[in-house]
Amino acid sequence: MPAPAFMKLKVDHKTVLCRDLNTYRSLRDFLLNSGYIGVYETERVGEEKTAMATFACRSGLTGECLAVVMGLSAPNEVSHAQAPFVYGFAGQPQKDAHTYMQHLALRTTDLAKLKAHLESKGGEFLTPIYKDKDSFGPLLQAFTRELFDDEWFFIEFVQRDYDPDAVSAGGTRFVQNTVKSLYVSKQEEFREWEKTGKKRKFLDGVPEKDRSKLLQDIFANTEPKGYVQTVAPVARNVRLA
Repeated sequence: MPAPAFMKLKVDHKTVLCRDLNTYRSLRDFLLNSGYIGVYETERVGEEKTAMATFACRSGLTGECLAVVMGLSAPNEVSHAQAPFVYGFAGQPQKDAHTYMQHLALRTTDLAKLKAHLESKGGEFLTPIYKDKDSFGPLLQAFTRELFDDEWFFIEFVQRDYDPDAVSAGGTRFVQNTVKSLYVSKQEEFREWEKTGKKRKFLDGVPEKDRSKLLQDIFANTEPKGYVQTVAPVARNVRLA
């Protein structure tokens, strides 16, 4: 049976975390000198104590979008965006790692139907559907809980009620209110993990025998084909046909 239209997904963007300011600035400068055009930037967004700096860009040649993030920790509190570097990932400390692929954003034609479908299977989301507008039109976003025990990776599902490939390269494609709301939700989730040592994951409510199939249904229906396999946390944990 063919997948429903809302499950035919396209990569919208991916977000990479940076360990420190030098890495953040170097990656930002490299992208801007490689044909990418800035579509969003803020030096600080988040809470009063912890926050993050964020730069997002889009390739005028390929259309690929990438967000670059650096967590800003407080003296007595770690920003969740620094978690991979403080606590490690892939089951081990990562003292030499300078970047980490935090999440992949997948675009759908109907976010409400997609979210309801995944929740009916037991999938757990961290956020509701955020509704706002970017420079080009309505923007809807929802974020899952993290997927794996030994990773900090999650999925964003997004609906843009315009053709992102048909609009100009400039303009803002990220919304400040949503970025802040996501940060606060992620930081609250991270505090709970630090307190309890237990992580609530996207697949926790899915019967164990169905978990691999649900991820296959998501990733196998994502265009361009093969892109998902380039995202390291997915490649480490999911066997894709």
